[in-house]
Formats: sequence, structure tokens, C-alpha cells
Amino acid sequence: MSGSQASAALSSAPPATLDLIVRGRGLVAAGRAREALALAQEQEALRLEPRDADALYLLGEAHYRCGELDLAEMRLRQAIQANGKVPLFHSKLGNVLQDRGALDEAIRAYRRAIRLKPDFAEPHNDLGTVYFAKGDAARAAQAYLKAAELRPDNVVAHANLGSVYRSLGLASEARRALQRELALRVYRTLRGLARLRRPTALDTAKRQLEEGHTTLAARMAERTLAQEPNNATALALFGAAQERLDASGAALTSLERAVSLRPRDAALREKLGRLLASKGEHARAISELEECVRLQRRSPKALTALAELYLGKRDFERAEELARAALKLDTSAAGHLLLGEARLKLGRTQEAETELRTAIALDAENVHARARLADLLRNGGRLDEAEACLREALAIDAESPAAILGLALVQRERGQPDAAIEHLEHALRLDPGRGGQTLQQLADMLRYADRIPEAEQRYRQALKARPDDPGILVGLALVLGDQLRYAEAFDCIDRALKRKPGSPHVLGAKGLLLQLTGRRGEAEEAFAAALRADPGDIDVGLNLAICRLRQRKLEDGWKGFELRRKTDHFVGRYRNFPFPEWQGEPLEGRTILVYPEQGLGDEIMYGSCIRDLVARARHVALECNPKLGELFARSFAPCTVTPRARTMANDWVNHLEPRPDYQVPIGSLPLHFRGRLEDFPTEPYLVPDERKVAAWKARLAALGAGPKIGLSWHGGVGHTGKARRSLTLEQLRPVLGIDGLHFINLQYTDVQAELAEARERHGITVHHWQEAIDDYDETAALVCALDRVVTVCTSLVHLTGALGRPAIVMVPFGADWRYGAAGDRMLWYPSVRLVRQSAIGEWSDVLASVKRLLVEA
Repeated sequence: MSGSQASAALSSAPPATLDLIVRGRGLVAAGRAREALALAQEQEALRLEPRDADALYLLGEAHYRCGELDLAEMRLRQAIQANGKVPLFHSKLGNVLQDRGALDEAIRAYRRAIRLKPDFAEPHNDLGTVYFAKGDAARAAQAYLKAAELRPDNVVAHANLGSVYRSLGLASEARRALQRELALRVYRTLRGLARLRRPTALDTAKRQLEEGHTTLAARMAERTLAQEPNNATALALFGAAQERLDASGAALTSLERAVSLRPRDAALREKLGRLLASKGEHARAISELEECVRLQRRSPKALTALAELYLGKRDFERAEELARAALKLDTSAAGHLLLGEARLKLGRTQEAETELRTAIALDAENVHARARLADLLRNGGRLDEAEACLREALAIDAESPAAILGLALVQRERGQPDAAIEHLEHALRLDPGRGGQTLQQLADMLRYADRIPEAEQRYRQALKARPDDPGILVGLALVLGDQLRYAEAFDCIDRALKRKPGSPHVLGAKGLLLQLTGRRGEAEEAFAAALRADPGDIDVGLNLAICRLRQRKLEDGWKGFELRRKTDHFVGRYRNFPFPEWQGEPLEGRTILVYPEQGLGDEIMYGSCIRDLVARARHVALECNPKLGELFARSFAPCTVTPRARTMANDWVNHLEPRPDYQVPIGSLPLHFRGRLEDFPTEPYLVPDERKVAAWKARLAALGAGPKIGLSWHGGVGHTGKARRSLTLEQLRPVLGIDGLHFINLQYTDVQAELAEARERHGITVHHWQEAIDDYDETAALVCALDRVVTVCTSLVHLTGALGRPAIVMVPFGADWRYGAAGDRMLWYPSVRLVRQSAIGEWSDVLASVKRLLVEA
């Protein structure tokens, strides 16, 4: 049931039905469940509402109290099917499953209740009982502690905690818990004697909301409002209930009216501010929360809410300041989690890790903190630790969306996209009710795995679950763009903007698609509009910078390109050396460490700046991809070259001599050395192994007379433009059929089947030597032994150009920024000739030009 459907169901429920439900629940609470069942069966009002979730829950609870577990489970599952957003329904189902001995199913039900209402004490307490029954006393203690923390007056939680401590041999802790239980029992007895009035309807509604019965709470508050439209308490209750039911429009209207009636109520302003933030109305949210803090300066909840908002707005310094202020008032796991998030965004990963681990130590059941710690570890390349952290999270909550996605991302990083996809599909089977979100995550992963048609199918399924969801529409638009179906892609973007006008995320995606279709001016305007909506959006700012670099607006482009260093991936994986960042300071007498980033081709391209750096510095230490080790050591001989796989174990830098004074990522060097067109290299800067070159020349000569042409025809994967950048050997037949030429395979992917098919069907031979593919230094030598290279846009372009060898590059329409917006020359490599498509997906004119150039050569 959607939020709007839930709201409509509340408004349409007959008053008689509500009366009977309230009366029936009173009977159940008084231990008269049989009477409640009789009432439900006798009253026609309930029979006329067979899909009323609250009525179904009443029947389920009554059957449970009567020991009729089969009937109880049936009714509770029907209630959940009617409205799965009510935490109490899942919690009570957990009770039934627990009594039936289905302990693992019970745990999942309790966890669903907790995901819907994280501050719901009862399912935490019941989880403790299940864990204890399974023999896991330590986890049981954690669950009971959480229940007692959420509701310090929970007598049962303290009693259970005392029992489990006793079983663990913790006598002092057991005694304290049982003393607390006794004190609470005495207090409750005295409070009961002192109570002089019966609870009002709003008291009951508030209790229902606290107990997770959101729909019933909303119906009771709505009844009060029908009689007292300006009752601020009823408005606040109704708004809170509607928010939990995802009916944010009704929730906002109610809370706004409540605040107007009680403008000095800090708690109301906090709720309103949080709701506004969730709806993306950041300016109003900040205003409400700032006023809340002014009214109640020592409110950690208000400070935390404000910190979360500033974190979302990417004002990380302000978020850190507010999180620290909140922690001074209340040392909570949530506060440390928030402070960790802020410090992670500020690039202080070690401090962030400390805060996240503190959050977990304070709340061992906090799955979200474990998932965020795993993100930090994964982005830092610490995949084993990340996986262990996520396994712990899934042991706590097997259906946690954050943990499931995190584990899938770890598997993707390990180069196991199929395992990641299977993990998400399993999550979908576990909880079909979360289909929209899980389907979107699955589609994202399929796109990454280059399973583009399947990704499209999953995005479309996700849209059925969440119609016109802007995020899903953007994903579908991008996957349609991967297939060159741009008209359909822009239709999706238009639908997303209609649903969420001015969305930076949607405008950013539109800018990407406009770039790919060659509409550069419109693309730049789309990115600019997105930045006007959210000036702190790093991804949009980076894409705008890349748009400018494509148009050779170098000064602005390189400055904006530095935004990549603020992305989560960069912050987590890099900047972990104990040296200051180089910002262009004088380097005379200084040593600087250059570390790699991005892909193999990027390292080669930015490597053109190394000789400029060597000319300034006393010494340069250069870390590189292991594939480039021999080539870079030979080419940049004055440097200390360290080829190594990127890991978080950076103690190796402590052995560098001389010790570096600065560090810089290789992609930041052009900011300092490529600010003008005339700054780009005019000579090759990579040096091959001449003995290997000679050996390859001898092998090539054995093929016979005629030019030897290296060939690469596949570029990228699905989400990096494989369809735009790649051809087939079948398409290349006009070129491969030129008399007198010998073609040599330089394609790094497995193309043996394609080579065999070309040979069998058309008698075309493309010579293949596997050692030239497996060893990049051999690849470089072979390139230098060839007469020229014909390739699509891939890392081979950079290798060939940096070696100074002639290359013809087949460039798609709307190509990557490195190839510029127009012209037949590449700024980075004078020996490279570009042949561009004149229209999207049209290769015939490109192939004709390539054929002509090869014949003329």
C-alpha cells in the first residue's frame, strides 16, 4: 500500500469499524481475547471490511492470545499484505513464529519491524529472547540492552537482561539489572495508584504510535481532529503517523498546522524540519531546525537532525561541528555515526573509521553503522575487512538493504559481478515487498556487469513497483543511452523532471546524455542548472568540468576536475600517505610522491607531466599500476618507480629515500602543467625495450612483405560506452580486406571465437600472440614494431601515442573528453589521427576514411 493509499484508507474507514477495533483491542489487553473474537465475528461492521489491516491485526492478536497459532499467523499475514508499513504487525507475527519454533523466520519478522521503526523497543526485547533460545547469550544481551536503552522503564527487558547476564556468569551486571527491574515494578505500582484519570483518546493514540500501530494511531488522531480541527497534539500525532506510512503530503500539512498553533514547541519544529529535509526542501528544513535549536539549545536530537541536513547539503564542516555539539550532550551511537559520516566526507578516513567503530561499540545491533564502516573499508580497498563487517551486519539482520547492497559492491570490486547479482536476486526473493528498491540496485549491478538488456528489464520492473520514480527513470535513461536509444532515454529524463522539477541528479543525467549526443552547449547548461539547484553536488560539478575540458577550456576545466578528489571513492582509496598535498608550491630541493588513479590509459596520459615535474623537483617518487612497472621505470629513469597493486598498506612509503615532502595524485598534474594548448607534449615520452622491439620485428617479418597493422575493435563495457565505442570484425571487413596488409590482434579482451569466425567465414586472418596481450611491456614493444595501429577509443590509444607511434583512432559521436569536441588531432599525442563519426552509430564513413588512410600510407 502506498502512502496516498494508506491515507485514503484512513479517511474512508467507517467510524463504527474504528470503535469496534478500539473496543476489541481493549478486550485483548484486558486478557479477554475470546470476547474480542466473539465481538469481531458477531459485528457486521468488521465483516464488511475484510481488507481492513487494523481489523485483521485485531483478529490475529486475539487468535494469538487464545493459542490459535495457525489462525493468528494467517490473519497477521493478511494484515501485512493489506498494509506492510505497520511495525506492530511484523513484530506480532514474530511472536507467533517464535512460539511455533520458527526462530529464524521470527528474527526476520522482528528485523522488519525494527527497520520500519528503529526506536521500537518490543521487537528488540523479543529478539533477545529468540537469540537466547538459539544459545547466543551474548547477542541476546545486546538486544535486551537496546530494548532497555530505548525504553528505560521496560520492566521485562531489565528482567531478561538480568537472566542472560546470570547465564553468562556476570553476577554484578545481573544484580544491577534485577535491581532496576524491582525498582521499576515498585514505581509502576505507585504510579498506578496515583493515576486519577482515565486515558484520553489521544493518550491511547500516542501509545499506539509508540507501540508501532501507526494506522490505528492515525485513525484515532483523525477522529479527534474531526471534532477539534485545531488540536495541536492531534495534528502532531496524525502527522507523525502519516509520515511513517509514507504519506508525506498529509504529514507535512498536519505538522505545519501544529507548528502554527504551537510555534514555541521545539519538538514539533524538529519533526517538521526532519520531514521537510526528507522531501528535499532544505532551506525550509534548516530554518525550522535552527529555530528548534534556538528554542531548545540543549537538544541533541535537534542538533543531530540539523547535522544530518548539512551533511546532505555537503557542508561537511558545519555537519561535523553540529555532530560534536550533539555528542557533548548525549554520547550516542547515532551521534558517533553522524560524526564519522562527516569526517569521511572531509577525507579524514582514519578519524571517520574511529567514530564508526565507536558507534558499533556503543550499539552492537547497529546494522547501519556496520554498513557504513564497510563502505569506508571497501572504498579503501580493504575488501576482506569490508566483507567481514557486512557478514556481521547480515548475521544481525539478514534482510538489511544496506548490508546486502554493500556485500554486492564488495563482490563487484573483487571482479565477481555475477556473484553480486545473485546476492541481490536472493535479497529480492527474501523480501519481494521491497521490490522497487532492490530491483533498482539489481539493475544498476547488471549494467555494471555489461548485461545491458537484463538491466533494462529490471529497471522496467522496478518502475512497475514504483511508477515514475525519478531515480529509476534516470537509471533506465542511462541504460537506454548505453544502447544508443537516445530518444527513449530523453523521454525518461522528461518524465523524471516532471515528477521532480529542477532535480540536480536528473539534470546531471540529462547533461551526460546531451554530451553523448553531441549537444555540448545544452549539456553545459544542464550541468550549470543542476549546480544552481545544488552548488555542492560534486558529481555534477565534475561533469561540468569535463564538459569544459572537452571544449579545451583548460583553466576552468582543470580547476573543476579537482572535484574528483572529493568523491567517496577517491577519498576512501587515496590520500592515505603521511605527506602534505602538493598545491603547486616550489619544489626546488624537495621530493614529491606521485600516486596513480583511475585506469591504465589515464596513468599513461597524465604521465606526460612526469618529466615536467622532474624538471622542478629534487626527486620524484612514482607509484604505478604493476602492468606499467617496467615501462615507467625505463621511461622515467630519474624517478623512483614503485609498481604495486593499490592497497591501504602504505607503510612502504616510509622506506622511500629521500623521504617525500609532498604527495599528489597523477590526475592533478595537468592542473599545473597543461593549462595552455602549447603546454601539451610534442615528443613521445615512453621508451620501449629495444631488445623486445627487435624480437617482435623479426616475428612480424616472418609474416611476409607488407605493412603490419595492430588492431583493437572493442572498447569499454556497457556502462562506459561499449556500444558506442565498439565494432565487430564483420563491420571491419572493408578494412581487413585491403590487399597486402597484415593485421595483428591488440585486443585485450578474449576474442578468440571472433577471430576464428572471421577466419572460417571470410578467410580473414588477424594474427594473435597471447604473450603480447598478457604482458604490457611486450604490448608496448609490439606496438613499436608495427607500422601503425588502428583502434577504437581504449587504453591502446594512450600507449601508442605516448610511444610516438602512428595510430588511427575510430572515434564515436559524442566521444570522451580526452578526444576533444572536434578535429582530427589529439592534444596529448601528435602521432594520433582521429577519424570521427558524423552521426550517432554511423561507422560507414569512418571505415571508408580508415581504408583510404591505410591505402595512402
